[in-house]
Amino acid sequence: MKLVDTHAHLDFPQFEGDRAQVLEELRRQGMAVVNVGVDLRSSQASLELGRANGHVFASVGFHPHDAKAFTAEVEKRLEELAKAGAVAIGECGLDFYRDLSPRDAQVRAFRAQLRLAKRLDLPVILHERAAWEAFLQVLSEEGPVRGVVHAFSGDEARAQEVVRRGLYLGIGGPVTYPQNGRLRQALAWIPLDRVLVETDSPYLPPEPFRGQRNDPTKVRIVAETIARVLRRNLDEVAEITWNNACRLFGLKDRHKR
Repeated sequence: MKLVDTHAHLDFPQFEGDRAQVLEELRRQGMAVVNVGVDLRSSQASLELGRANGHVFASVGFHPHDAKAFTAEVEKRLEELAKAGAVAIGECGLDFYRDLSPRDAQVRAFRAQLRLAKRLDLPVILHERAAWEAFLQVLSEEGPVRGVVHAFSGDEARAQEVVRRGLYLGIGGPVTYPQNGRLRQALAWIPLDRVLVETDSPYLPPEPFRGQRNDPTKVRIVAETIARVLRRNLDEVAEITWNNACRLFGLKDRHKR
């Protein structure tokens, strides 16, 4: 059984003590990982992880939390990094929950990265929190993109809107939380060929690991939960979500090497 964690941050400090061991365990299990940049430093680190590990793929981007620091120079450097081997742009988007950057700055950085993705013909990894209407408005105004709404936690209506726009939904640890019945109900209305599994490591660990550091091996628990909710075979869920990731990010050929 093959699994791919389509959203992790293995370059973050939480993995300083055992990053090599985590990477080796992923290799042993035949897993692939998309390591996602959130600023220039982490985007560069993601590329370096990808160059050193055939089962790791890099995304380069600028998180909305740091959008106040997004400049023309940052955009130019991000484009250089993307051309150096990234499989996606992001994560990028809007976060009006924590509002760590002014909202107009978030929108500007989001638009710039959507345009960059289209120029380079790359998919986007999208972040949205407490900004749904503004998020949709930017997507509508910027035109269709390929990509995934990372850490999707909405209801059936929002899931259908994502699918209608031709995007994938990234489902992670929160789908396992007892109080998250709304997301599990929404899963019933999402075509499995529009689902990606993810962890957002080191964050959002699934049950029963809440309060601990998350890591990409736990994406199996996410897949098991999806299989149980949809009454599908785990191997089938793993295969379909693997193929979805390969189709969106172009992972298959390199991982075979």
